[in-house]
Amino acid sequence: PTSSSENGTSKLPAIAGIDRETGPLPPGAYKQIGERDTITSCLLGIGIRSQASNDDGNEVWKEASKNCQKLVDAGFNTFIMNNPAADDLKSAKVSTQKTIQRGRGKTEKLMIALEKQRLQNLVLRTKIRHEAEENFYKVLHQNTPKSVLRSCNFMVNLEVPAILSTEQQKHSGVDEDQPTQSFGNGWMVRESVGNALKRVKEESLGSVVLEYCEHSPYHLDVLDSLFEMKREGLIQSISTQNFPPSLLRSALSCGFEIQSNSIVGNLMNTHNLRSDNELGILCSEQELSRHFSAPLGGGLFTDSISQSSKKKIEALFGMCCRDKSSVVSTSQKWAKYQSIKNTLHELSQKYQVSCESISLRWLLQMNEEAGDSIIVGSRLGMDLREQQGGSPYNRQSDLREVFTFALEDDDMELLGELSGQSSSQDFPPEGDHQIDFSNKALWI
Repeated sequence: PTSSSENGTSKLPAIAGIDRETGPLPPGAYKQIGERDTITSCLLGIGIRSQASNDDGNEVWKEASKNCQKLVDAGFNTFIMNNPAADDLKSAKVSTQKTIQRGRGKTEKLMIALEKQRLQNLVLRTKIRHEAEENFYKVLHQNTPKSVLRSCNFMVNLEVPAILSTEQQKHSGVDEDQPTQSFGNGWMVRESVGNALKRVKEESLGSVVLEYCEHSPYHLDVLDSLFEMKREGLIQSISTQNFPPSLLRSALSCGFEIQSNSIVGNLMNTHNLRSDNELGILCSEQELSRHFSAPLGGGLFTDSISQSSKKKIEALFGMCCRDKSSVVSTSQKWAKYQSIKNTLHELSQKYQVSCESISLRWLLQMNEEAGDSIIVGSRLGMDLREQQGGSPYNRQSDLREVFTFALEDDDMELLGELSGQSSSQDFPPEGDHQIDFSNKALWI
C-alpha cells in the first residue's frame, strides 16, 4: 500500500513497509531514457566520490565494487564517477597560490599564469577521475554478472576544454610549430568516447554528460559529433552539465535532443530550482529535465553535520551553496541555514525519518512531473572503515528511506519559503554564453 496523506498529492512512490535493504524500488522511482526509452534510470543516482591512487591498491576497488553491488540489489542502478575531492588536488591548489604570489603587481602575466594553472588543474582532475573509472569498472566487471551490469545506467563525464588566446598559447608551453587542434573535430570526440568505452568496459555508453566550459567555442560541435555516435549506437543518452540557458537554447534549436541538464541544487542553493527564472522557463517550455548535484550541500543537511566544526560548515557554504540571492554575508547564511536545519529536525520527528531523507524527498517531489532527478555522493566504503573495525556500509538503507513517505503540501511549501525556492525575490539575469574569439585560428 502506498503511504499518503490527506494533504499530500505526490505521485512519487511512498511505501511505508518497503524493505530497507534489498529489492527493486517501487514503480515511479525510475524513468526511461535513451533511444526509444531503452534505459531504466533511477531518479536517485549515486555519484562515486573518486580518489587518487593509494597504497591500499586493489582492496579499495574490491570494497567499492562490493558496495556498488549492494546498491544495485537495493534498486539503485544509476552511477557516475564524480570529479576528485579538493584534497586530491591539494598540491595543485598550493601551486596556484604560489602562482598568485609570484604574479602580484603583474596583472597580464598573472592572468596568463593563472589560466595555465587552471588548465593544469583540469588535466590533473580528469586524470584522477579517469584512473578511478578504469580501476573501479575493471574490478566491478570481474565480480558482477553481465545481466546485472546491463540493468545499470553508468554515466560518463566528457570535458570540453577552453581555447587559449594567441597570447596565452605563447606562454602555456604549447609548441608554436604545432597546428592548433580544434576539439570540435569529430575524430577527437570519437577518441574521447572510445577511451571512455575502454574504461567502463562496455560496447556502448549508457549516458554521456557533456561538461560546460566557459568561453569554449566547441560545445555545439562536440554535441554534433556525440549525436552522430548516438545514431551509430555507441551512446544511448546525452546530457549536459552546467550549460547556461543561452547555450541550451542554441543546442535545442539545432535539434539536439538533450536528456537533462545537470546543475547544483539544494536547500541553500535554490536558484536552479526555481521555475520563474530563465533556466526554469526554458526547461518547462522544452520539457527538459534537471539533474541536481550536491543535493545535501556536501553534508549540510545530514544528521552527522552536528559533529562538524563551524569552519567546515562555512567552507561548505562556499563550495555547495553559491546561490544568486540577497543572502550574501556569512551571518545571513548562518541564519538561513539554522532556520532550515531546525525545520528539518522538526519534520524528521514528524515523519520519523532522517533529515537527509527529508532534504532528498523535497527535491524529488518538487517537480516530479518533469522527471527531475538527483545524484547523491558516496565513497562506496573506499575509506576501508569497515575493514578497520568500523560499522558496515549501509548507504542503501538510508537512501531507500526516501521512498517510504511523502511530504505533505504544507511542508513542501514551508521548505520552499525557507530556502528561497518559492520566494518572489528577483535574481540578476542569467549570463550569456560568450566565446573568446581572440584566437585567429577560430576566424573564418
